[in-house]
Amino acid sequence: MTGFYTFTPAIFHACHLVQPSNRSEYEISDAIDLLIHSGRTIDAIRMDGWRNDIGYPEDRDEAEERLQGEVDSELAAENLATSD
Repeated sequence: MTGFYTFTPAIFHACHLVQPSNRSEYEISDAIDLLIHSGRTIDAIRMDGWRNDIGYPEDRDEAEERLQGEVDSELAAENLATSD
């Protein structure tokens, strides 16, 4: 799952119950699954737009270039609007 998360304190208990995955990592999705199976309500809100995983420096660079391109496009649009 990708997204922004907000949790009640119940997530901490669920995290303590999670076992490491095959990758030897603790997965937040496993803790969320435990909450769901315990009867907790999980809500999701769809977000439009793009996203980048920035786990590696080259990913961060790609996201930075993409953001800069959007800023440049917005500034160009503003300049066109004010010059009319």
